[in-house]
Amino acid sequence: MAKTKKTKKESKLIYVPFIIFIAVLALILVLPSIKSPFAQPSSSLPFMHFQKVSNQDYASSPNTVDVYFISWEGCPYGATQSWPLYLALSHYGTINATPTWSDPEPLPTPSSNPPTSPPMPVPSLLFNSFTPNGSVHFHFFYMIGRMFTNNNSISLPNGTIIPYSGNSIVTLEQQELQKDVPSWVYNLIAKYELNTPFGQFPNLADAGNPPHIATALIITGPKGTWMIIGYDQSVGYAAAYYLATSGFTPQELYSNVTKGQLPNVTSASFSQIQAVSYIQDEENVILNIINQAMGTS
Repeated sequence: MAKTKKTKKESKLIYVPFIIFIAVLALILVLPSIKSPFAQPSSSLPFMHFQKVSNQDYASSPNTVDVYFISWEGCPYGATQSWPLYLALSHYGTINATPTWSDPEPLPTPSSNPPTSPPMPVPSLLFNSFTPNGSVHFHFFYMIGRMFTNNNSISLPNGTIIPYSGNSIVTLEQQELQKDVPSWVYNLIAKYELNTPFGQFPNLADAGNPPHIATALIITGPKGTWMIIGYDQSVGYAAAYYLATSGFTPQELYSNVTKGQLPNVTSASFSQIQAVSYIQDEENVILNIINQAMGTS
């Protein structure tokens, strides 16, 4: 009798591989239908997602990683990227920054209807200094200050107000970059923002309103170079929107990140939960890429 039960049990085990196969097949068929309905970033350039853009090590010293953050002071996408970048870099040195707000701009929403929000500011950090404690070095450069689209003017980082028209902001930013950042940094930005077609536009800079060079984060080290333009939508499509609608002030977020933590959102609004989740996840992405660039992952 015991032998009969064992035989039946063994015969049932025959079906286990088939059950697993069917389950995996179902996941493969179902997963594409639950992906985000929004258009995915272009694979031809590192727009809104990190991409390895070179096997070359451009770091200024052997066995080091250089992180370059190129932005403008009012950029909402730069504001979105500033929080996880601060937390990631705090593992490698002491950062001094100023909490502020970005310029109000329409932001991608979590819903496709409408696809963008009314103009709103994003809590932001402006980096002031970085003192490394090891082999990771951080460099930041703000091309311009603020944009005032109501009267077609911009501010320079020193506060000077100047008018703009056509592509004059792009020309100014090019001149500033060529003067103040390493040539390889400028060349990567020129390649992906000025010399690569972007949808219906001749390049990414021309897609801006007004045309301008977008925020870029570049990480280079012994194992190559990675780049992202804007914030990381593969981590959080509407991260900028959630930060803007979270109710967090820049000062509140800054008081937390200076302690290496984020606000407790156990019983918080959905926007707060999503904002904190993005910052934590993107911090880990940046740390992982720094490790890849160094060759320690």
